[in-house]
Amino acid sequence: MQADSPPPSSRGTPSRRGRSARMAMLAASHSTDALPSEFSNKQLNSFTSCLSIPVEGALPIKPQDDAPSSPQSRMSQQATPGSSKRAPRKSKTNALAALQSHASQLSNDEGNSQDVTDDFFNGHSPIPVSPCLDLSSVKTSGPRYPPDHTSSRPFGLPDCPAFYPTSDEFKDPMTYIRSISEKAASFGICKIVPPVGWRMPFVTNTETFRFKTRLQRLNSIEATSRAKVNFLEQLYRFHKQQGNPRVSVPTINHKPLDLWLLRKEVQNLGGYEAVTKNKKWGDLGAILGYRGIPGLSTQIKNSYTRIILPYEHFCERVRKSPALSSSPTIKTDPHLKTHTNIQSSNSRQSSLRYPSSPPSSPLTSSSSSLSEPDDGDSKERIRTRSETNSVKRSMRTATQGQFASTVMSRNGFGRMPSAAGTTQPDEVQKLTQEQSCEICQKKNYEDQMLLCDGCDCGFHMFCLDPPLTSIPRGEWFCDACLFVTGGDFGFDEGEEHSLTSFQARDLEFRRRWWATHPPTHKSPPDLNDPTVTCVGNTVVTEHDIEREFWRLVQSPNETVEIEYGADVHSTTHGSAMPTLETHPLEPASRDPWNLNNMPILSESLLRYIKSDISGMTVPWTYVGMIFSTFCWHNEDHYTYSINFQHWGETKTWYGIPGADADKFEAAIKSEAPDLFEAQPDLLFQLVTLMNPKRLSEAGVRVYACNQRAGEFVITFPKAYHAGFNHGLNFNEAVNFALPDWLPYGRDCVQRYREHRKLPVFSHDELLVTITQQSQSIKTAQWLEASLQEMTERELGSRRAARAMGITERIEDEDRPEDQYQCSYCKVFCYLSQVICHCKSEVVCVEHAKHLCNHPINQHVLRLRFSDVDLQENLAKVSERAAIPAAWKAKFQRVLSDSSVPQLRSLRALLAEGERINYPLPELASLRKCVNRASEWLDASNTFIIRKQSRKRSRRSRGRPSANESTPLSFDDRDPGDRPDRTLDDLYALLREVETLGFDTHEIGALRTLAEQAEVIKSKASALLKDDRAATDRDAFFNECERLLMEASSVNVNLEEIHEVEKIVTRESLVKELEEKVDDTTATLEDIRNLLSRARACNLPEDNTYMKMLLARQHAGDDWEERARHILDQPFKTIEELDELSSTDSNVPVDVSIYDRLMSARTRAKEFEKQAKIWLLPDNQGSKPKVAEVMRFVARAEKDFSIPAVKDLRQTAEFALDLESRCEAILRNRYQHRDEVDIFEMMTKWRSYAREHLSVFSLPTFEKLDTQLTLHQKWLEDLPWYCQQHGAKHGQDILNDVVDSTRPEDDLPPNDEYFTCICNAPVRPPPPGTQSDAVQCDHCFARFHGECAANGGSCPFCDHRHWNGAINKGRNWHFCFLPQILLSAPEVTKNYCEAWKQLEIIVHRVDRLSSVIGHFLTFASQPGNQRAEYIPQVRHYMRKLYKIQFAVSPSREVSFGLDLAGLHRILAGQPAPVRVRKRRRAKFVFGQDIDKDWLDGTRCICRGRTPFLLNFPTVECEMCNRRYHTGCVFYPIEGPMGQQLHRFLCPLCCIRKNRPYEYSEVRVKHFDNSDEDTYVNTTLMLETSSKDIIYKTLPRPYTQTLIVELIRYTSYSSGSSEVVNCPPPPHSVLTPPLARPPESGPSTSHRLSHTPLPLPTPPTPVYELARQPSTNGHHVPPPPPWSTQWHNITSNPTPTRRSEVPEYSLPPPPPLSLSPHSGKKRKFADESPPPEARGSRSPKQTRRLPQTPILPPASVPARAMQQTLSPSLAMIVSPVDTEPSPRPASSVPYSGPTSSSQRPSNTPPVKPIKLVMPKNK
Repeated sequence: MQADSPPPSSRGTPSRRGRSARMAMLAASHSTDALPSEFSNKQLNSFTSCLSIPVEGALPIKPQDDAPSSPQSRMSQQATPGSSKRAPRKSKTNALAALQSHASQLSNDEGNSQDVTDDFFNGHSPIPVSPCLDLSSVKTSGPRYPPDHTSSRPFGLPDCPAFYPTSDEFKDPMTYIRSISEKAASFGICKIVPPVGWRMPFVTNTETFRFKTRLQRLNSIEATSRAKVNFLEQLYRFHKQQGNPRVSVPTINHKPLDLWLLRKEVQNLGGYEAVTKNKKWGDLGAILGYRGIPGLSTQIKNSYTRIILPYEHFCERVRKSPALSSSPTIKTDPHLKTHTNIQSSNSRQSSLRYPSSPPSSPLTSSSSSLSEPDDGDSKERIRTRSETNSVKRSMRTATQGQFASTVMSRNGFGRMPSAAGTTQPDEVQKLTQEQSCEICQKKNYEDQMLLCDGCDCGFHMFCLDPPLTSIPRGEWFCDACLFVTGGDFGFDEGEEHSLTSFQARDLEFRRRWWATHPPTHKSPPDLNDPTVTCVGNTVVTEHDIEREFWRLVQSPNETVEIEYGADVHSTTHGSAMPTLETHPLEPASRDPWNLNNMPILSESLLRYIKSDISGMTVPWTYVGMIFSTFCWHNEDHYTYSINFQHWGETKTWYGIPGADADKFEAAIKSEAPDLFEAQPDLLFQLVTLMNPKRLSEAGVRVYACNQRAGEFVITFPKAYHAGFNHGLNFNEAVNFALPDWLPYGRDCVQRYREHRKLPVFSHDELLVTITQQSQSIKTAQWLEASLQEMTERELGSRRAARAMGITERIEDEDRPEDQYQCSYCKVFCYLSQVICHCKSEVVCVEHAKHLCNHPINQHVLRLRFSDVDLQENLAKVSERAAIPAAWKAKFQRVLSDSSVPQLRSLRALLAEGERINYPLPELASLRKCVNRASEWLDASNTFIIRKQSRKRSRRSRGRPSANESTPLSFDDRDPGDRPDRTLDDLYALLREVETLGFDTHEIGALRTLAEQAEVIKSKASALLKDDRAATDRDAFFNECERLLMEASSVNVNLEEIHEVEKIVTRESLVKELEEKVDDTTATLEDIRNLLSRARACNLPEDNTYMKMLLARQHAGDDWEERARHILDQPFKTIEELDELSSTDSNVPVDVSIYDRLMSARTRAKEFEKQAKIWLLPDNQGSKPKVAEVMRFVARAEKDFSIPAVKDLRQTAEFALDLESRCEAILRNRYQHRDEVDIFEMMTKWRSYAREHLSVFSLPTFEKLDTQLTLHQKWLEDLPWYCQQHGAKHGQDILNDVVDSTRPEDDLPPNDEYFTCICNAPVRPPPPGTQSDAVQCDHCFARFHGECAANGGSCPFCDHRHWNGAINKGRNWHFCFLPQILLSAPEVTKNYCEAWKQLEIIVHRVDRLSSVIGHFLTFASQPGNQRAEYIPQVRHYMRKLYKIQFAVSPSREVSFGLDLAGLHRILAGQPAPVRVRKRRRAKFVFGQDIDKDWLDGTRCICRGRTPFLLNFPTVECEMCNRRYHTGCVFYPIEGPMGQQLHRFLCPLCCIRKNRPYEYSEVRVKHFDNSDEDTYVNTTLMLETSSKDIIYKTLPRPYTQTLIVELIRYTSYSSGSSEVVNCPPPPHSVLTPPLARPPESGPSTSHRLSHTPLPLPTPPTPVYELARQPSTNGHHVPPPPPWSTQWHNITSNPTPTRRSEVPEYSLPPPPPLSLSPHSGKKRKFADESPPPEARGSRSPKQTRRLPQTPILPPASVPARAMQQTLSPSLAMIVSPVDTEPSPRPASSVPYSGPTSSSQRPSNTPPVKPIKLVMPKNK
């Protein structure tokens, strides 16, 4: 996995190692104390930083304020709470290492810099960026097959292999990687290109994703460059500290001598003494590049002796000094490996540093020039340092070997303690007293105590070697700090970026860099090459970038600083691949190549780690820019890694196979030995590169590859790898482990232990977990060796512990990792730990002595498992792993015991091998062998095992069969039962088994069988050649039979036996034919069998028996053909079945067909019998139901055609249709459309059913029959029923009742001429004519002469008209009618017109009776008997007189007599004073001033709508004006289709103060423009107002007419006032036009009572005529409804009685308010109240001004709608008032009596002139 450079310190400052790349180089370039020019090249140094490019969104990283924690505390943060000190990832490891050293600081020293900074910024404003990354601006895919280049890769490196798996291979990552690892592991790395179509979505939120970067200086990363700088600085410091700061670098032939290279070559040749002894100084000159220079060897030797040799002596002395050798930073072990324990060494270094002040670094301001004189400004430098570092404090613990810095104050010329400075004198004195000398460990001679500027430790000047006599000027370093100079290299922190800001910086840096450093090409690159990129105007190839990168890495003078976003934690920033937690519906979240799933796949060993490890089992992401690099390293625990590039520019990888890891370490160590001597853990820091070419020259195999978008790169165990980026890219990486990694993992743990490096997880715990969770053989195979090594190692450690006397304790539960990590070597000792009661730390057995000071026998060895458990666990795994080997051994033993092993042994081995869940190579061949042997065995069993005979005994069925005798010699087996394998087949099997190589007892059985077959074959051949067949036939026949019996035991097909069998069969057949040829019981199957046997025996066709058999077979075939034809017919007749069943007995028949034939005949006879029983009943049994008969008919007609059944079906259909019609009648769903009365029709039904359908049970018809009987009885109970004619004369009574009971006619007419008993006024005759009117002497009422002639007396005054003295035609009482109404049966209520008439009469007369009763109750009071009520009394008496029959709640009461008595009382009172009639106000509307329109109308529309020109019109009976029916909402026809005869126009209704019947009418005054303000004409007429009164009304919600008021004239107190309202032009309000209304008084009434359309009658069920039956039984004629009544059908939808067509009486005029009319309509024939029509202030039409409002009239309208009136309720039920048996809406509308039905003496009412337009 790509692991990059270490992160910065957690303190937010440069690493505490003391020097980062950026800080070191800046300090070196800007300090006057930097390396002298003699120690460097003469060229100018250039510095280019990407940080100089300002970008929006890039933020500096804020330092953390908290104090740095110890390495152990930070390491513990990597694990879960309470877990172990798990080692962090490499970047964190490096951060911990860097934390131990001081960060370098820039000096404020004055001086001139020799560096040239390449500033990309130049004052430009920051580059703006968008918040989200546009993925179209980056490369999201690369070329699948990159083009081949003629030029080789730089340094001539070979490419690692690239693999292109197919879709099937790509399904399982671990299987595929394991398949390629054998080839790819030898390269260290490989590339995998996914198949076409595979895609991994990028799910990172580019708007919120932010990351931190690290700064990398390319020329500080290379090992040789950094080693050279460190050496020169150490050399300079040494000479300066020795008092010789002006030592100059010699020049030879005007070329500076490379001191570092000189020293390196001298060491390579064996050192100074060896070179001098061997006289190699001259050879060194040639190596250093000097040729032909006199005295070259002397110059080189002198230079080495003067400058380098003293420093080498110093280094040797320091190495041998006790103080430095005890320091853990310097390893004295000559076999020390390069993987050093960073934590332990850095802990030491951390204790040597003061936390708040960075140390001096070789390239910081503390460095001074070697060649320049030390002038006086050194005082200034010392003073400045004294000011900034005035106080230093540290503690030193002798037992731990840690140093502490003491607060020291420095004066200008020395480093002795002083009271000057910023620290208070008392504190300085106290801290100085605590300082001790690091050599003599004494605190005396404080004035001689010298502090080191590197470690802040104290030294007596006289204790130093050599001792110092005076305080040195400038900085002073102790020997240890001087020796380790330069071992504190690290990376600085960069800035915090978003993806867009990082992209902008990368693009701008690339553009400017390539613009100033364009590459050179021999030939122009192909722009279509996907590896070629255009950066600005520069064309750059991948090889150009690679060459430029290594040039910058090796350049000593050109410094480039870039940023790298490495090791971005996916746990905090989120993985760029979808996961099941973030994207559960994304299929890619379950993809095995998803890096979130890769570590936990079934074959990855990391899935057994119990906790997540960030960067190892949880992916990390990497954001790179151009030239950003990751240095040489291998993975934690030597695991595999996989890296996927989501998008971006190319990433170049370099890989070294794991086998060459030691060569690589040796090569890089030899390249820069000083670096590894000062910093043995250098490779762990990920800060060092080495040129691949130099590695190749050292014999290290180095391979390279270019990774592009959408490609994977895999690194193999222990393989070192490095690389760099070609531009902005986004990668993601994670670790995994396959079983072959286990040995590498164990080696890595041991290496960590040697260097005291923190491991990431416990290797032993991983092995134990695998054994617990995986029990497969496959796991045991690769786990056994590692588990055995672990067990032996652990048992050895325990034996050592027991030898030391340590006691033991076993624990059954796991502990947190920090509780079983050795505090000394940092290894995870999971299986056993040494503990002590004095501390919580643990150690391994090897370091038990380092735990504490207690005796070792007081320590405890804490064991996780006992020795027995470990050994048993190993034994189980070993046993499981040995299963395949044991099986193989058994397999080899079976093969070696015999050349032809037993088949049962091979089968047992195969079964055992298939139970082993492990691939066995030998199992496939064994399975093939056993399968082939099983096939041979099956073939041999066909000879050895005889098949069971399938022959069935044949017995004739249907007809009795004769005794059959079959000769014993006859083999009647089926052909399938005879042997089908020949003797040749048997010999072939025997030959085949010899080549198969196994043994079984079936082989011997086959050989025996072959011998028997040969014997029988020879006997049969002898018989066939024997001549006794003609001479001694019986003996020959018997011998043949014996041979056949013997051959039947041999299951081999022999042709000779077949011939013998034919002889025996033919002889037996002839004998059998002699017996059976004339047998009449033989079936057709028997005949056919005999023929088949005869032909098989070659019996000639002219044989007598053959002819007889053929004849009988022909007759049987003919019968079978006819029988099959009849049985296959859909409808079979009894005659045909009878014909076939009486066939001649000599004809053989098929028994099965014969049985079917007879069964069908029997069923047909049964059907016929049952049909005749039902058609001709004996009236003794129960009658069948129609449904039962129809099911019987359906079953019979399914297969047969029987006349009796057809007649039964026709009769049953008549009955079924009658039942359905009767049910429709009873359910009130029958639609009657014929002119014939429905009850007359039902009477015909009844007669037909009783005559023709009495054979069936008709329950529905019986119910209807009962209803019809009750109906006839009910009709006879009607008072007006005529027994003589059988007719119901109720229409005249209904007309009179309707005409006399209109609710709107409850008030008397407002006309003084209405005095007669009829309803016509008695007006004076025209001039010149004589009137026939007569006048009553008592009441002065005038009567028509014709009316007065009836009775000869005044009907108002004479009681005889009301008490029955004068005979009337209707002499019954009303109180009996409600009882008759309720006693009617349901069929009467649903279909009888007489009942509907009676219902209307009862309800209307009941209402009138209630009104008269209320009036009589009111007028019976003495105070209410006034003469002005005489018109009202007469009005009621006229109604009763016209009705004729007595009307009252009971028989004891007669309203006629009561009214007559009241009339006499009122008429006897003096005449009232007549009040002068007041003149009404006069309204003039717009229609009054209009002229007649083209069609003669003065309509509401006022002629402004042209399409109404030919519309139907209606004429007002008062003003004789004509209106369009649509404009006034007048219905053309009434509710029952009859013509309406009254119409009062809206204008006349306004003038008469009446409500308009058909809509609401509003009056609009043109002078008022308010939409909701109208004229209140009602109030103006009632109050005789002089002014116009307005009212506010809501918007119209129903049919509304609006008329315009033009002029108003009021009459008050005999004078008139005119209010003129001249209409302005075009101000007429036109009412909304509606389509012509349908018949009925209102829209709502019409909608609820519109008749439903009748359905089209279906085709009649039965035919009109049918031929008479010829069976002799009765067939009924067609029913009466099948011909003349075919148009009457039943409607399945229930119909209410109100929806059946009834009387079409005209609707009554609108109801006016009266003392008795305050209630709403109770029945459908009553007009709705004015409120229901929308009139807002209706008034009564006829009104007596003196008539008060009667109290009884205030009965609630709702109660009167829902219940009967009190009088009707009293009549029906004196105790309980029952509700009306029918809803009020079910009563049809009825209008007044037409003029033709009026009495002759009543003048006719003027009819309405309904004018229809003519058709044009």
